Amino acid sequence: MGRKSTMGKLYLLIKQSFVNILLFTGAFIIPTLSAISFAVETRDTSPQATETPIAKTTATPQRIFGNMRFRHEMAELLGEKVGPDDSGDVYNAGGLASYYTGPKELFPGKGKFGELYRFLPMVRWYDPAYYYNADGFHPGSTVNGEFTNDQCVTCHNIENPGIVTQWKQSKHGTPPEGKDVVGCDRCHGKNHEKLIMPTYALCGECHEKQLKGHREGGRGSHAHAYHLELIDQGCQMEKPAEETAACIACHAIAENRCDGCHTRHRFSAAEARKPTSCGVCHSGPEQYEYEMYMQSYHGMVYQGEGQNWDWTKPLNAKNYVVPTCAYCHMSEGNHNILNMSTVYTYMGTSLVDRGAYRYKATRDAWINTCKGCHSPRFARDHLEAMDEAVKLSFTKYREAMVIVMALYTDNLIDPMPSDLAPDSRGHSTFSLLPGKGEIRKYNVSNIERLTYEMLVDIVGAIYKAKAHNAYYSPVYGYWEWAQDRWLIQIKDEASKLKRFAGIEEKVGIRHTSYPFWKHGEYTDMLLGWKRKEWGK
Repeated sequence: MGRKSTMGKLYLLIKQSFVNILLFTGAFIIPTLSAISFAVETRDTSPQATETPIAKTTATPQRIFGNMRFRHEMAELLGEKVGPDDSGDVYNAGGLASYYTGPKELFPGKGKFGELYRFLPMVRWYDPAYYYNADGFHPGSTVNGEFTNDQCVTCHNIENPGIVTQWKQSKHGTPPEGKDVVGCDRCHGKNHEKLIMPTYALCGECHEKQLKGHREGGRGSHAHAYHLELIDQGCQMEKPAEETAACIACHAIAENRCDGCHTRHRFSAAEARKPTSCGVCHSGPEQYEYEMYMQSYHGMVYQGEGQNWDWTKPLNAKNYVVPTCAYCHMSEGNHNILNMSTVYTYMGTSLVDRGAYRYKATRDAWINTCKGCHSPRFARDHLEAMDEAVKLSFTKYREAMVIVMALYTDNLIDPMPSDLAPDSRGHSTFSLLPGKGEIRKYNVSNIERLTYEMLVDIVGAIYKAKAHNAYYSPVYGYWEWAQDRWLIQIKDEASKLKRFAGIEEKVGIRHTSYPFWKHGEYTDMLLGWKRKEWGK
């Protein structure tokens, strides 16, 4: 009797808390709650339990698994109706009464795993050679005929005056004396029904030196940002097209087009020399280069004085008070950004001592760059400080991995890999073991996620902070102190897992991971399930 009474009170408390949240977040009409069971939706793949969305998509029609009981209960609670998420209706409180419909149109992937994933149509703008310029993916045009540049300018001056103004400001539209105008038809063609989107190859017909530098870069350079680092990687294939669209915008434009740095239609070299151009992609988690530069003395001087500099001048110490991203990484206009790189380390997540003797030539080249304003000894001491900070940061990661691997070996991680949805290869392997599975930060246990973040987000950022001479961030601002905090969280999680296991063993409980780790409305969309079903 006491247990029933307690459960009843808990049930009423949960219901009342939920109502309070709804009342706080909006003026909802709340129906009687007596019929609401707050059922947990379970996966039921039987034909009787499968519902088809009202609005089918032409690209990826989605089967909705389960009896949708949860949605109907939420709809009753909120005074709404169950419906598709593309209806235009507003579904309150997080869209609990709606169901996923998926994109209306998708393009096939490409590369060695191209049959396994799809892109949103926006990819054609970022991989134009493969998509936009191909008949099967070309957007077409409602305007027929072939036109000269003057005709293009006349029409687009009305339709798109901004791009015409930008073009006229460029050297293409207003070339130096003795040079010809590079018009719309030169880059896009004359046939309006089959206009092309320029790629680096077209730009290279005139800018041969820049093209050669861009394409010579190895792994880690712009030349491989899309094909090698994105479409052949598990992180790209694993997730639905809607999630990877943003990945395309940086990775593909860096490799396939030149206007990622020299934006259309001015194609300004001065614009590309500014750190803000690089910061479009090189910022945020796992990419903290821009933030670290801005926190350095170099970045501070740039922010205070850069608006008064003449950015049309070549990048050297005579013309600029402090270096910028392009100043250091594209010295003398060299478009191979690896020209000043030591060794590829997967965004700083692989350990290497960049001051080792085998990298003496690169280290000397960096010191020579710094010599424009600093003494060689000053530069060498700061680069050595970077080396030592990087090596130390990996000691904390190794300490964490010793703990995590012991849990894995003792079968104490909850959930264990076999209890998770499979990774993008269709396997259930431990995500933190190199070569054994896909290192990922989603669909994993909490302790794996924490350990992943310690390496990818924090160890990598310590390197970038020290490399850009940001004094505050490496220690106090976030990174080294954050490593301390992440290590504590990992130890705390490990302690709980061990204690739970000890208690369960003592009282005779045999814990098995809950099914929500393997299945759910979103989790079932991940590629791992498809590959497992297809046997690929």
